[in-house]
Amino acid sequence: MNRAPCSRLLVVGLLAACLIGCGGPDQTIALDPSVQLRVRFGDPAWDGLEVPESGRCRDCGGQGRSPALWIDGVPAAAEEIVVEFNDLRIPDLARNGGHGTLAVATGGQDRVFLPSVREETMSLPRTVRCVRPHRCVFFGHSAGAYMAPCGCGHGNRYAATVMAVRHDGERTVVLARTEISLGVF
Repeated sequence: MNRAPCSRLLVVGLLAACLIGCGGPDQTIALDPSVQLRVRFGDPAWDGLEVPESGRCRDCGGQGRSPALWIDGVPAAAEEIVVEFNDLRIPDLARNGGHGTLAVATGGQDRVFLPSVREETMSLPRTVRCVRPHRCVFFGHSAGAYMAPCGCGHGNRYAATVMAVRHDGERTVVLARTEISLGVF
């Protein structure tokens, strides 16, 4: 794919992503060192070392699915689990959910399941909401809540930041945070 003609689209996409990301409520960090979130994959094909075929974008011959995740150790005060998917090799996609940010309500449970979602769509399972759509649209992908790893074998490293949060008016309070490696592709 020739990315040279995309430079103008890249600038426009980055400005739009900034506006989307900057328009939300404030975030406060209130981490309790005694709270330890534990995250594990809900599908054995995901091992954190190499992104499985099911998790690769369709442009690279995959099935375009996010990993299903089990999150344990959720603090009692948490209202949602928020997961930011990132491509650590591409600076514009390396943080704040470059590949999308999803959330699932905790329901007061200390163990929460985030089901797998399809890439490039806003049609999500009823238990999942989109916090921020992926920012990969400047590479010619369709908009949506999530974008699957799409490095096509170039060694991109993917990870997810998992946070337990509660909402306090206009502020989102992060109660616990951890990261999980999704693998290399």
